[in-house]
Amino acid sequence: MKSLTTKKFAISAIAAASLFTAATSTQAASVTSTFTVGITLTSLCSVSTPANLTFAYTAFQIPAATASSPFTVTCVNGLPFSVAVSGAAVTDDAVGLAYSLLVTPPAGGGTGTGASQAYSIDGTIAGGQAGTCTAASCTNAAATNNLKTITVTY
Repeated sequence: MKSLTTKKFAISAIAAASLFTAATSTQAASVTSTFTVGITLTSLCSVSTPANLTFAYTAFQIPAATASSPFTVTCVNGLPFSVAVSGAAVTDDAVGLAYSLLVTPPAGGGTGTGASQAYSIDGTIAGGQAGTCTAASCTNAAATNNLKTITVTY
């Protein structure tokens, strides 16, 4: 009887093992589908506001007076752009002094890096000018042509 019990146990063990094997070898069914991710990037540049450009000039001084004001331009990586300033050569209508403005570096612009790029507005008043002033000292606060604009074109 011991042999019959052992046989039954062996048969039961074999049956359980085959059920287990069948259960683990069966995989769940799956299906797949693909899709595309679309991105529209609108290119953009930004420019910081420079501090006011201030000259100190004495009538008829021999060396030119210079002034500089830094600012930054930030453009999308790889985007070509140029930077310009309005009224690059003008005679101030309040004090009668001619001056020029230049955007540096580079005067012609650059290519965006995604990071801020350092520029400056550099100004020069040529020496030897008399100017117009009816007091010991004058400012151009009343000038109508002293407001300038930095333009970034991209």
